[in-house]
Amino acid sequence: MPPAMKALPALIAILLLALAPGASAKVPARFMGVNWDSAISQAPASVQSAQFPRMKSAGVRTMRTAFFWSTGQPEENGPVDLSATDALVGAAAARHIEVFPHIITAPDWARLTPAPMAPPYDPQLFVSYVRTLVAHYGPDGVFWAQHPELPKVPIRYWQFWNEPHLPFQWDLPRKQQKYWPRTYVAQLKVFYQAVKAQDPHAKVVLAGLANRSWVYLEKLYRAGAHGFFDVAAVHPYTTRPSGVVRLLDKFRKVMRAHHDRRTPLWVTELGLPASKGRAHSNNSLQTTPRGMARFLTGAYSKLRKRAPRVYWYTWASEYRGDVFRYTGLFRYRHGTRKPVAQPAYRAYVKIAHKLEGK
Repeated sequence: MPPAMKALPALIAILLLALAPGASAKVPARFMGVNWDSAISQAPASVQSAQFPRMKSAGVRTMRTAFFWSTGQPEENGPVDLSATDALVGAAAARHIEVFPHIITAPDWARLTPAPMAPPYDPQLFVSYVRTLVAHYGPDGVFWAQHPELPKVPIRYWQFWNEPHLPFQWDLPRKQQKYWPRTYVAQLKVFYQAVKAQDPHAKVVLAGLANRSWVYLEKLYRAGAHGFFDVAAVHPYTTRPSGVVRLLDKFRKVMRAHHDRRTPLWVTELGLPASKGRAHSNNSLQTTPRGMARFLTGAYSKLRKRAPRVYWYTWASEYRGDVFRYTGLFRYRHGTRKPVAQPAYRAYVKIAHKLEGK
């Protein structure tokens, strides 16, 4: 065989590799994400399970969701129940989708006050729960040993709480509310140490910060947060894609000032409610369904070189009530047979396929 003919099989193999899905991807492997919450997370198992193949085909590679300590350990000193999170992690892993959890809501026996979103009165109380989670779903986790039939998609990133600068998310007694940075950081440190003790290579993600996010980040640094998170997180809610970029730039400026230039910054919530003319609210963060689709396309396009991960808020929501219940790629309400796709879903699929090189 002539030398040129001998080289042909290798050349063909190289060309096939270059043409394989993802070979021309313009974004990191886990760039395209969605949040999973609202009514869909409480839907019948048959409805929920049908969403994961749809997520896969839409280009979703990572899913952010809440792991509720209150559900996992409802009794003081009681066993940890992971049946709910097992079902979710298993369904996602079957489609090669990574689960990225934020740990939230203390059980009533551990809360500082009776308020549902009050933090624990002692962060040491959640150490056992956190270490159990990391041991169960990490790279050497019990869950993967118990389910050899599943693709192994371990959880390596753990986020502590959500938007603690908002009183209804980190519910302290009124006189203590101004001290939220100090109390959050004190508990973040315990969370960080618990995760690292179980899996030294796991990463801790700071709670996502919204509104004047850069101001709240500065407060957290002053309270001693530096060194106790591996990834920062921002929720840049605004009406224009260019505004999203400006908010990230302000956030990054604070990170640089505190010597966190190299720390990754994720967008763990991104959205613009399609509630204009449909919800009774003075909230300026409102648009039409087509406006939400345009915003999604523009924001993801601008963020592809600015953030390694972006999680749309949210996969499916009710489309009634609060304006942030009008942000789903699908409309889903309790009692309905299946979710209904919105214009933003088609926009998500289109931009995901473009950025992932499909």
